[in-house]
Amino acid sequence: MKRKKYGFAAFLVFFISYNIITMPPLVFYGPFDEVRQMAVGAVATSRHPQFLRLFYSQEKVRQLMRQSGVQVEENNTVTATLKIEAKNDDRLELIQIDTGRFKGKLLKVYNPRRVKMVTTKDLFKAGEKTSDIAKRVGAVAAINGGGFNDPNGKGNGGFPQGITIHEGKILTGKNIKYPMSIIGIDKNGLLVIGKYTPAQLLKNKVQEAVTFGPQIIKAGKRMVRGNGGWGIAPRTAIGQTKDGVILMLVIDGRQVSSIGATLKDVQEILLDYGAVNAANLDGGSSATMFYKGKVINSPCSPFGERYVPTAFVVMPSGRGEL
Repeated sequence: MKRKKYGFAAFLVFFISYNIITMPPLVFYGPFDEVRQMAVGAVATSRHPQFLRLFYSQEKVRQLMRQSGVQVEENNTVTATLKIEAKNDDRLELIQIDTGRFKGKLLKVYNPRRVKMVTTKDLFKAGEKTSDIAKRVGAVAAINGGGFNDPNGKGNGGFPQGITIHEGKILTGKNIKYPMSIIGIDKNGLLVIGKYTPAQLLKNKVQEAVTFGPQIIKAGKRMVRGNGGWGIAPRTAIGQTKDGVILMLVIDGRQVSSIGATLKDVQEILLDYGAVNAANLDGGSSATMFYKGKVINSPCSPFGERYVPTAFVVMPSGRGEL
């Protein structure tokens, strides 16, 4: 009996070791182009892209991502085709997403003026959990926001990348002279997505903004080519319908019950719910949705929520939640 147990244990160790040794070369050098592109995209946009140096040069990584990547954004992407009017509809509608491959949450915010961007209380020092940011400002709901400097996956979330604007004031990136990919909200509740300089954002009266991307839906048209080039991962995204409803989407990933989504998957979900403009926000282990007092998705980190510099929050309606 003991021999059988030891024999099975030895086989299990051999099986696991064999796969650990053989799977990476098979994925990165095997005959399956789509699998290779997906794997490269997933690792390149993860917290540990340096793993790819074992297999490819930096230029080769870029080439593989381009082969299944998003379309190039135009500078100053115009999103002002929407006409946002004053809304008395303060409903929030939570929708469960389950495709069999991945699970997620979609929150519809019918009054876009309720959506704000909030930074960590210790900007330039340390990040906060998305749920803590939401609780601190009294928000009803929140999703994580833009990217941040994270050398070797050890950043503390205190330093947002690129341009950050809150309540019409530039917090980071004031001296940037070239257009950067941003996701913002203007004074009328219009979601502004594209490449802008800080001066252009202020001219367009953008009140809240973070740097990230890419834009995945523009004026109702698909922007993703192939699978998006970023592989499969947890995702956070934001979009807006033609009548102004803000769509907040978080997809779980890197888990047995939900492996994650491609940028194309995210694009198609948001299109199904009427998005005419949408962009990808920081995903991976940052992907978090807070709603009515608790985190309602399943962040992939074994340590729980990640510390982030920014979050898009939904403020109370003032008339009670509907």
